[in-house]
Amino acid sequence: MKSPLTTLSLIAAMISSPAVADDKLIQGLIGGMIGAAIANQGNAQANQGSRQNNGKKRKNNGSSDGISAKKREKNIEAQEALNYFGFDVGEPDGVMGRNSRTAISQLQACIGRPITGELDSFVRQFLKNSYFKAQAGGAETLRTVASKPNGYCGLLQQYHQELFAPAQPAVMAQAAPQPQVAPAEVAPATTVAVVEEPVAETANEATNSSTTVVVFDENLQTKYDLLLNQLKLLEQIQKHIALKATDESSARKLATVDQRLTELRSLIQTVEIETEGEYGTPIRPTNANLGVTAAKASEVFPRVPYYIPGTEEIGELWIKPHVTNEGILMYDFNFVAAQSDFDKIKDTIEMTSENVRSVSEALVKVTEWSDKALSQGLRRHYEKSAICFPMAMCGKTEAGNNSAEVIFVVYEDGSTAARLQENKGKFRSGYNVSIESGLLLAAYMDYMAEIGEKEFEANTMTDTDLDALFED
Repeated sequence: MKSPLTTLSLIAAMISSPAVADDKLIQGLIGGMIGAAIANQGNAQANQGSRQNNGKKRKNNGSSDGISAKKREKNIEAQEALNYFGFDVGEPDGVMGRNSRTAISQLQACIGRPITGELDSFVRQFLKNSYFKAQAGGAETLRTVASKPNGYCGLLQQYHQELFAPAQPAVMAQAAPQPQVAPAEVAPATTVAVVEEPVAETANEATNSSTTVVVFDENLQTKYDLLLNQLKLLEQIQKHIALKATDESSARKLATVDQRLTELRSLIQTVEIETEGEYGTPIRPTNANLGVTAAKASEVFPRVPYYIPGTEEIGELWIKPHVTNEGILMYDFNFVAAQSDFDKIKDTIEMTSENVRSVSEALVKVTEWSDKALSQGLRRHYEKSAICFPMAMCGKTEAGNNSAEVIFVVYEDGSTAARLQENKGKFRSGYNVSIESGLLLAAYMDYMAEIGEKEFEANTMTDTDLDALFED
């Protein structure tokens, strides 16, 4: 029986071979193979031949004692993703036993990370994002895998390279008597630094002297700066929550922000290590004086992802404060299409400061409901509204009635999510976020509401207000 990787390699060979003339036959074979792969993509492709013929999956070794419901849920997500990419853990059960540790080691070896058998924050997030991206790709993902000599590992390596956008290698050029770098030879998105070796004292030494031309990738610099911007903003959000962390909801938000900070710091460190190997020096940040005003925070918002159920569409959430022509502080809750520069807004829900805070509380409530659903082992489709505004228009489907709400959703496989939905008469547009993303979004909303209100109050104070502020 051929392994999935052999089959996928065969597909790639058939596609590229000029000796095969029957296109319909090829299309039929490829369609059948891809269909079979889709039907079985949840299994572990790389180790499928070693399983027992009765089709039963192995169980992970290890005990489930002491594992919280939240931790178990995250572990199951990771195990399902590992199985998908061919790193066989057996039946996902939330227990990181021997099989899981072996699979994690194989993943780490594939993408060139230190082999520990444990999921650090970066590898866990990379695995989660790659799993979502690969599933969203559908048949195109399978075609990409078929073109890779090492199958799914090759796909992960491609995702890893795309994530970091590696810079071009340094170029070594022998010096001419008067070395020059012609502008036409330099790519538009690069910066060239010329480092000259000491001048040789003799003619013989002169033949060994050289000029090193180091090509820097400004796109990588831009991404690095963006990471630092997000880090600084999240640190501000962290301080904001920590000062007011007096209840369980604040503690939940703080834990989520702390986790994202750990992931960002790990990612930044990885980029720095990469650039040290590429250039001999780390990339230097250009944003040392980054402000954290409401406007600047709006520009460097933390990446909170959303997805549209039943489609391949994903994007990010961006909250932008603004003052209307009537002098009222409002917040545009923007749904930005993926890979945009804040100019491809798919949808917008306008909110008051009160709405922003209410939605934040509703997202925390959804997290609590999710914990209950998981503890009860709920596996059926269920929806419940956590908040809807304005109340006068909620539940009405007549044209001209617009409302927005946060909905808690449970799916048949037991997974949970929060849906941000806008109701326009009978039309519904919904955007889902994971429970974890919902908590990060709640923290982001609290922070934006507070700094937006402070700036608004500071700019609308009368002379009387100022006189009272500066009384002796």
